[in-house]
Amino acid sequence: MAQYLLDEFKPDQGVDIHLTKRIPLAAGLGGGSSNAAITLRALNSLWNLQLSIAELELVSARFGSDIPFFLHGGTAWATHKGELVQPRPDVQMELLLVNPNIGIASAEAYALVPDASGSDRQHLEQPIGHKWLFNRLEPGIRQAYPAVDRLLSYLHEAGADAAIMSGSGSTCFGVFEDAAKMQACKDFFDQVGYWTKIVRTVSRKEYQSEFEA
Repeated sequence: MAQYLLDEFKPDQGVDIHLTKRIPLAAGLGGGSSNAAITLRALNSLWNLQLSIAELELVSARFGSDIPFFLHGGTAWATHKGELVQPRPDVQMELLLVNPNIGIASAEAYALVPDASGSDRQHLEQPIGHKWLFNRLEPGIRQAYPAVDRLLSYLHEAGADAAIMSGSGSTCFGVFEDAAKMQACKDFFDQVGYWTKIVRTVSRKEYQSEFEA
């Protein structure tokens, strides 16, 4: 993406990019896509390209369907291949992320999706509680990767109010109303040797404020 901008707009200076990863690779956490979106916005500023958000979306969609989402942040409704992003009211919650040390390529995850049926369609206009959480990729991964299936089952058994796979996997997350249960669950998976992290969702306003520094 950086090379594309360099070739397309020919800025009068170069840039060195160094990336430090703090999350697992091929984990369904949007790491590569968010890195790409941040790089795009940073170079737009550093090189004074003056590209609008709409223009940045077009550029980013060339390289990945979920990159445009990370130009916005917050909660959003993504359609078509994922590159058409419509902001929605933010959903705030705390999550326990757990990765069973398995890398899953996005192409494999999509290849494992069962044939769609009308009953698979979800109406998410007004999220209430946690019942709206849904991942179309999860059933195929749970069947192909028993470790992911066991992880999700344990999250429920440990008291998670909801448990679901993140993105194309293999990271899963539990939503806990009880902080003590969340910490106990984290401690268990830490002992098992899995990667864990307690996080919270970030509002669109908070996300965008990072670009104003």
